[in-house]
Amino acid sequence: MLIEKKICVSIPLVDEDISGIENKIVSVLKEDVSFIEFRFDYLKDFDNVELILEKISKYNKQSIYTLRPITEGGKYAEGDSKRVTLLKKLALARPMLLDLEYTIISTNDELADFIDDNSIRTLISWHDFANTPNQEFLVDLIDKMRVFSHFIKIVTTANTIEDSIRILKLYKLIGTNLNLIAFSMGELGIISRVLCNIVGDSPFTYATGENAIAPGQPTINQMKSIYSLFQDKLI
Repeated sequence: MLIEKKICVSIPLVDEDISGIENKIVSVLKEDVSFIEFRFDYLKDFDNVELILEKISKYNKQSIYTLRPITEGGKYAEGDSKRVTLLKKLALARPMLLDLEYTIISTNDELADFIDDNSIRTLISWHDFANTPNQEFLVDLIDKMRVFSHFIKIVTTANTIEDSIRILKLYKLIGTNLNLIAFSMGELGIISRVLCNIVGDSPFTYATGENAIAPGQPTINQMKSIYSLFQDKLI
């Protein structure tokens, strides 16, 4: 039995590292990862965003572009108006997936229409940085989110092991025509990050190359080591 263990590695785009970004990408891909999440919200200067998009364009078929605001746990501190303009620019670069928070896509009809009119592939995400809501709430939320995309990301905070178990049970409660990525943050959520594409049908899970950019996010090597232990047991 082989384990599907696709990993998406998050790479923060930092202004002073842009000249060496391709070396960092090549280094990450050598670790046998499947996808890369480019975190544009770590940039402080967006004047060179076209240059950055050009540098990383060859990796678009395996890339997720994310521009996360502070209110959603990211670094982008300017208003929604400018962020929407930047999101459109990222969208037209046509990554594999553009990560859009449910809070913005569900309240900004102009952005939703733009995404639809240009046939942009999106990953609709929702985060809870304090708790893990009950399953009824989460299933209802997923039903609302799937209106905008077949790729849905639900990330909560695990305050107990039971919270992680509840997140993993979501995979049994949704239809097969949805690509759900659901796990919990925090130390108690690590188990859900590991198991979401083993006991669940998550298309991938997230890891970091170096320092974690989300609570409880394992490194590539840690994630691969855990999967290797599973694989050795199942062969």
